[in-house]
Order: sequence, then structure tokens, then C-alpha cells
Amino acid sequence: MKRQTSPSDIYYKMLSVIRFCSRRIGCDIIAEDYKINLNTMVVIVAIGAYYLCSVHTIMKYIATDWTVLLDVFSPVSCTTQGMVKLISVLLYPELYRKLALDIGLIYEKYQELGAAYKEKLLEWNTNMKKLLIAIAIVYFLTALLILCTPIVLYIFKGERHLILLCQVPGFEVDTFHGYWVTNAFNALCVFIAAFGLYAGDLYLILFLTHSIFFRDILTLKIDDLHKLIEADDKEDRQTKLVKDIVEWHQYYLEFNDKCNLLFFWTISAHIICTTLGILSTLLIAMLKDWPGAYAYLLVCFIWLYMYCILGTRVEINNDRFCTGIYDINWYALDVRNQNTIRLMLMQSQAPKNITIAGVEPLSVSTALKITRTIYSLVMMVLRFQNKQ
Repeated sequence: MKRQTSPSDIYYKMLSVIRFCSRRIGCDIIAEDYKINLNTMVVIVAIGAYYLCSVHTIMKYIATDWTVLLDVFSPVSCTTQGMVKLISVLLYPELYRKLALDIGLIYEKYQELGAAYKEKLLEWNTNMKKLLIAIAIVYFLTALLILCTPIVLYIFKGERHLILLCQVPGFEVDTFHGYWVTNAFNALCVFIAAFGLYAGDLYLILFLTHSIFFRDILTLKIDDLHKLIEADDKEDRQTKLVKDIVEWHQYYLEFNDKCNLLFFWTISAHIICTTLGILSTLLIAMLKDWPGAYAYLLVCFIWLYMYCILGTRVEINNDRFCTGIYDINWYALDVRNQNTIRLMLMQSQAPKNITIAGVEPLSVSTALKITRTIYSLVMMVLRFQNKQ
């Protein structure tokens, strides 16, 4: 008879897929003997090469056309995201490894505590799998959209447009050969960026979504406590379970603190660079002809709101965590356990939200503020342009 796959086995399989993607960019930090390797150096060289091509493009056109700064800055903002995410991973490999393996140990522990826990863990396995696949599809389709726009225009209209407004030294885009070499280089950059950014985001997605998972386990623990209270079980068993609930809440708060530490620069760079990328791309669309600008705008907005939706889910989860603690039938406990619950409630009043540079919360409301600010700046530029 075939053994049913346990939630921990499924989790470790998903972690192996994440490690496979990370290994391709030289960042398999789950490996205990991880060191910077050839793949890591190739990614670093690729980022450096794109920066050099950007500098070349600026030097070539800056004397006659200042808008080349916008042309270069728009995609460079994406390259900067990749560089910051790579550096962030290389700074904290031990902490990344510890959190990823700790989640695995949680699966191993709680799948043995009964059918309700196992069912909840399997539900999280399914949700994680769907989320990772969905985001992979988003990255693939957005990269395909950026690549296809100039190709479609070339086939149907005979117009030559660059995929990215960045030129390779030694090749003139006015010539047939130079045009295709430059676009081939840009296409390679888009594929590397799409896969690299996805691989760099996998741990953020894994950890932030599992911070929501802690609330579901808390609910099951509280249900177990209520069963003990209804059965009028011994107070020492109730005390033990209350202590377990408090420790679980403490672990959740520490987990969010560690996520804020791990992703401080990643989230900050992502939001700031995406915002500046949107703004510069909008200005390009107003000042010159680049059909790819509209595809790139869509990509940037998807990236912006994808991160902010994750942050909002964590905010909602913090509120639900607090509500769950309020739902404990504390009045049926002894005085010592009531005081313990009260202390836990006090701690839950100061939620550990994920922040952008420690200033603004990572949330949809922040994304809407950014969108309104971008709209105001663009309208100001349009009015200035119309007056001229």
C-alpha cells in the first residue's frame, strides 16, 4: 500500500524547487557549505555588464538628448533591484537557512498532533504550491510581453524598436546587424532579470505567506484549550497549553522581526526602484516613442502591488492574531493563566508589520499613496509641457 505523502514531505519538495531556482543564480543558501560560486559570479558579471552598457548609452547621447537618462534609468531600476536582492541574500545566509528549516520542523511536529493539524498543513501546502506557480506565470508572461512588443511591431508594421533602451558598445542600432545584436542582448537581459528576480523573491514569498500560517495554528491551539476547559480537565494541562500558546505567539513576533531584518533592503529597493521605474517610463511615453514603455509600465505596477498585497495580508493576519487571543475563554482559567493571557494581549496591541525602509508599512494603502503621487507628478509635467 502506497504511503500517503505527509505535509512535511510536500514542504521539503517545494523547498527543493526553491533551492533549484536559487542554485541557478548561485544562491543556494540552504546548503550548509554554501559559498559564492561560479554561478554567483556570472550573475554579478551580468549585472555589471548591463550597468556598463547603460553608461555607454548615456555617454553616447547625453550631449544631444538629455532624455537618454530616462531611457537608461527605467530598466536600470530593475537591475538595481536584482543587485540589492542578491546582496541581501549573501549577507544573511545562516538566517535564511534557519527560518526555512524551522518551518520544516514545524510541519514535522504539528502533522503528528492530529487530523485537524494535518488537514491545515495540507491546505497550506496546496496554497503555497498555487502561489509559487501563479507568480512564476506572472514573471514569465510579463517577460514575454516585454519581448513580444517590438517583435510584433516589426512583423506587422516594419518598425524597428528596441526591447530595452540600452545599446551594446561597438554595434550601431541604425544598421541591420547592430539592431538585432542589441535586441538579442536585451532579450537575454530580460530573461535573466525575470528568472533572477523570481528566484530572489521565492524566499520572501515563502516566509511572508507562512507568517499568515501561524494564525491558523493558533486557532487550532485555542480550540484544544477550549476542549480542555469544557472537559474540566486538570489545571496543569491547561497551564501547559496556555504556556504553549504564549510561546507560539512569541515565536510569531520573532519570526516577523527576522523577516523585517532579512527583507529590509530587498523590500525597500523593490518599492523605491519600481516607483522610480514607473515614473521614468511614464515620462518616456510622454516625451518620445518607445512602444515597450506600456508593457514595462504594466510589469512595474504588477510588481508594486504584488509585494504590497503580501504586506497587507500580514497586516490583516496581525489583527486576526489579536482577535484570536481575545477569543480565548480566559474567564474560565485560573488567575495565573488569566494574567498570562493579559500579557499576551498587551503584546499583540503592537503588531510586527512588514515595513518599507522602516518608515511606511508594506501594504496596498501605501501602494495607492505611491500611485497617487506618481499621478500628481505626471500631471504636473503634462501641464508644464502644454504651457511650452
